[in-house]
Amino acid sequence: LFNSHIWSTGQDAVAAIKKELLLLLPGINVFLDVDNLDDIGALEEYIRRSQTILFFLSRGYFRSQNCLREIRASLAGNKPIVLVQEADPDKGGGTLEDLRAECPESLQPPIFDADWHLIVWLRIDDFRLLSLKLIAEALLLCTPAYAREASLPIYLPGELLGQTLTFAAQPVVLWASPANPGAKALADELADICPSGLTVTSSAEAPESATHMLLYLNLDTWSDERLAEQVKQAREDKLKIVMAHENDPDKGGCIFARFFETTPQELIEGGLYSDLARSCFSGVHREVSLMLLAKELGATRQGASAGWTASPAAFLSAVKGITCCSSGRGDFDLVAASSRGSLSEGEARSGALSAGGGATSALG
Repeated sequence: LFNSHIWSTGQDAVAAIKKELLLLLPGINVFLDVDNLDDIGALEEYIRRSQTILFFLSRGYFRSQNCLREIRASLAGNKPIVLVQEADPDKGGGTLEDLRAECPESLQPPIFDADWHLIVWLRIDDFRLLSLKLIAEALLLCTPAYAREASLPIYLPGELLGQTLTFAAQPVVLWASPANPGAKALADELADICPSGLTVTSSAEAPESATHMLLYLNLDTWSDERLAEQVKQAREDKLKIVMAHENDPDKGGCIFARFFETTPQELIEGGLYSDLARSCFSGVHREVSLMLLAKELGATRQGASAGWTASPAAFLSAVKGITCCSSGRGDFDLVAASSRGSLSEGEARSGALSAGGGATSALG
């Protein structure tokens, strides 16, 4: 795997991706310039000798001449490409539209209009674990063993997806005020994934039966003056307030700093934001957002995931097909699956992807 990125906004992320992929996929070789680059003039040769290329999309990536060299060499060599998009604006993240606008027009169709795997990179623990799993899956799908598959049933020990959460032990009555635009819709999303023991109410005022108040934070929060009074009353009544910060632009998502400008000063000074607001992301990360919010409300785990369904042998053959990039000495040679012996039992046991319940995660 060759990691293509710009230093200013991508170096820390791709270093983390390399470190954890080495745990997730024993046997993979990952090129990272700070570890493996001997000759900046040989970028095209490094690309040629790599099997799969990861484009880390962040601010400035498409303005870097060396990144453009790597992109053009990858496209010219018909290399499988995995796109990873930085999500955090403070770390150089941007929307796909913004990133596309930075990209030379001639390169936009083969990058943004092609059917490459696109994974959003999130740094918060549970979200990062899902991002890493999706990157590992995309790499496996680029190998001959799984090239015809659309997806793989991979499970990482400790991940939230695949778990069943329930409020059965301690039922919850969640109040979503109509003065808080979007709160009822988010509460209904929660009820869809955790129906057991959760009751959602959207009455004009908090009912006596309410155990929690949902405070949904997006662009429209605090637009209704009633909400501030309701939050103040809930705090006085010791009604637990659970906050959810929307990050999806299509749902009015915005940076958290905005709320220090729009929230009534009395609530800010009273410590409203001293408690953690749960982040709500879009796409495949949405379910993780909802499960973390459910756990904040008191949901507990019930049951376990079935995990990876392929045999360990099939998994290891896929790993051997992944590739090779670097020995660290500049002699980059593609390693074909047929040229390698079987992994040792110790190597197999160190694998991070769960294979039929046999291997356990170094991350877990």
